[in-house]
Amino acid sequence: MNKLIGLAAALALVACAGPESAFKEDPQHYALFVAVSNVYVDAPLTVKNADTGELIEIKTRHFGRDDRGYLVASLPPGRYTLERYSLDGIHVNSLETANGYFNVASDCFNYGGAYDFEVGSDGQPSYTNTTTLKDIEQLPDNIRKLARDRDICSAAMGKDSDRLKAADVQGQLALD
Repeated sequence: MNKLIGLAAALALVACAGPESAFKEDPQHYALFVAVSNVYVDAPLTVKNADTGELIEIKTRHFGRDDRGYLVASLPPGRYTLERYSLDGIHVNSLETANGYFNVASDCFNYGGAYDFEVGSDGQPSYTNTTTLKDIEQLPDNIRKLARDRDICSAAMGKDSDRLKAADVQGQLALD
């Protein structure tokens, strides 16, 4: 009976662990990736670790009445390529672009900005990515609080990552 209770408790902890839990527990070996998207359903964005080839699904999450989707994941540091997404949770769109990558750094709040995914009139999937540091202030509190007292790194698509030290961020962003 005690083993069953222990197993149930362990499963409950795993179920409660959020996508940021590995980063919180081991920030030296994980990066926190955060982005906003126009995906209005809880459909995953699939990325591939460029070093290992591992495919990782980042679930789109929604909070309150906000239509925007939020992508939050603990990832090993490195380069990731955007592989596929779904705007409706049914149809999967594969992406293959030269600049469809982003970098994440360990012990850092890696902000990927806002993704706007589309399927053009030619039927080809595409996206745009805008990254503005001040946009972090507009994230839901449960995500924004993860940036408090942390270095912030740019995880913009197709660009090398830049790192701002936590002390420098304090004067530039209102995270409380």
